Amino acid sequence: MPRGTRHQRCPHCQQVDTKRHGIMVIQRITLQGARPHGVQRWYCKGCQRAFTPIRTEGHESRYAMEVVEKAAQLYFDQGASYRAVARDLRQLGIRIDAKRCWRLIQDLAARCKAPWELSRDLAPSWSGYLAIDGDSVKVASHRESILLGVDVESLDIPHLILAEHEDAENWVFFLLVLKETLGYPFKGVVSDDDPAIRYALDVVCPGIPHQLCVKHFQDGLHRYLRYQSSHGRGTWREVDRFETAVRYCLYARGLEEACVCLAAIQGDSGFRRIHLDDGIGMLERSFDRLTQHFRHPGLPRTSNVAEGAVRKLDRRLTPMDSFASHETAWNTIKMLAAHGRFRILTDCRRPNQHRNGFAPLELAKVNIHGLNWIHVGQKAPPLQADSMTANPAT
Repeated sequence: MPRGTRHQRCPHCQQVDTKRHGIMVIQRITLQGARPHGVQRWYCKGCQRAFTPIRTEGHESRYAMEVVEKAAQLYFDQGASYRAVARDLRQLGIRIDAKRCWRLIQDLAARCKAPWELSRDLAPSWSGYLAIDGDSVKVASHRESILLGVDVESLDIPHLILAEHEDAENWVFFLLVLKETLGYPFKGVVSDDDPAIRYALDVVCPGIPHQLCVKHFQDGLHRYLRYQSSHGRGTWREVDRFETAVRYCLYARGLEEACVCLAAIQGDSGFRRIHLDDGIGMLERSFDRLTQHFRHPGLPRTSNVAEGAVRKLDRRLTPMDSFASHETAWNTIKMLAAHGRFRILTDCRRPNQHRNGFAPLELAKVNIHGLNWIHVGQKAPPLQADSMTANPAT
């Protein structure tokens, strides 16, 4: 209980006509063992009942904050399961089970800042080129959508939301927070060919360069030619030749080379003979958006950085199979995002090896030296967990 608190609201009758009523000594569990700890008791003059505040701000429960932090570090830093976290803590002499570990971490995660709140507080300096993508996670008996954006240069995640659907309305809301609340300096966006994303960009950021991910386009064209296009039997060699020609066009080294490849495809009589006009038309209609990266050098031709962020989330979310509620899913995703923004990069390949050894927030010019990602990510002095009603995700 903070010093100077003269009254505490009674949990039974909700009155504040209360007075201090002695100290209850509990055994507080720390990493060094159990330690006696005093908890203030209160007496309500209205209903004449004594009580102990259980979840009031600043209250320290049975487990010390250092134990909660150790559990969170094991779970997020080392990627351990709740059972593995409990086993490691028991080896330190702390009597705890997997369910209690889940409660402690969920209580900490419930107070974690959303990515946009962390961005607002730390004020990173972003490149202005954003890769956006979506993913899904199972919540109870249905699936919800994760909408995220990754700064192309720093690999930082300035904003992320968990929405019921990946539709135009939620993408508009997502981009509005980036633009209006965080002041993200939009210079260009790379994404897949989702119509909802195109609509949202036209509404929130009209006129900014929008690069269509060439990998997504190539995969979509391949599926169309294999399962929807009617180019006739015995023409698979010509179809393969067409896909090869499209690949050369998509991965050309310059805009002039891409235009030459497009002209060669348009003038190839073999492609017209087997009725590949629909595939050629898809390339022609998307050519301008597929080549925006030549006109804006900071814009990549693929959304691989966003795909990489999604894969990192999936490594932890997929083994959980399902979350009991939207709240537990959102709490876990917030902590995962905060952890990823402070974690040192080690697996960047050429030509991006210069990022290795730095955290995404460091690449966004935020001085994180000496900062504890758990402390920085908390909205207020963290609470300890006492009771939760949901079951831990397995």
